[in-house]
Amino acid sequence: MKLRFDIQQNTDEWINLKVGKFSASTCADLLMDKKNKGYQNLINKIVEERITGMPTESKTFTGNQFTERGHELEPVAREDYEFRTFNDVTIIGVIELDEWVLCSPDGLIGDDSLYQAKCPIFNTQKEYLKSRKVPTNYYKQMQFELYVSGRKYNIFNSYHPHLPALDIVVTRDEQMIEDIRNRINEAKQEILNEIKFLSSL
Repeated sequence: MKLRFDIQQNTDEWINLKVGKFSASTCADLLMDKKNKGYQNLINKIVEERITGMPTESKTFTGNQFTERGHELEPVAREDYEFRTFNDVTIIGVIELDEWVLCSPDGLIGDDSLYQAKCPIFNTQKEYLKSRKVPTNYYKQMQFELYVSGRKYNIFNSYHPHLPALDIVVTRDEQMIEDIRNRINEAKQEILNEIKFLSSL
């Protein structure tokens, strides 16, 4: 496992480093039933990227108003979190587990925690404050980050400038982490078999 502080997220270098790898943002697809389109699309994406050496993700998704909002507000959310909790958040580019697996948490806290910032629109933040639960897709993403990093906790920090902030401590879900580990091994074999087939044509 390698901590990369030399890379900045959302740069060309960061995008290229993710080519052909499993990452936290695709964990929900990874854990789907293998017959599901989301899982199949993920396998196809990694096969293509490993053969071409080029990112397919950047061609199909270049961001939207919600991702732009997140990029703009995330520093504010982080400062608010640090002010309220007295926890220092260290910015990191990437955590690499191996040549197949990495993640890009929004920060590190101390020696045993990760930090995940979300900056949803008003109505979404309102729902988060009512439920006080991490949405399923984000929960899976955060467990993937705990798997890669080996850390104990992942802080879900949801921020909106006109509503109270929400902090939820997510602990390691060892069963899900084992599911992630097993599914990655299975998916890797599928990918290698597909690449071998295509190389033989």
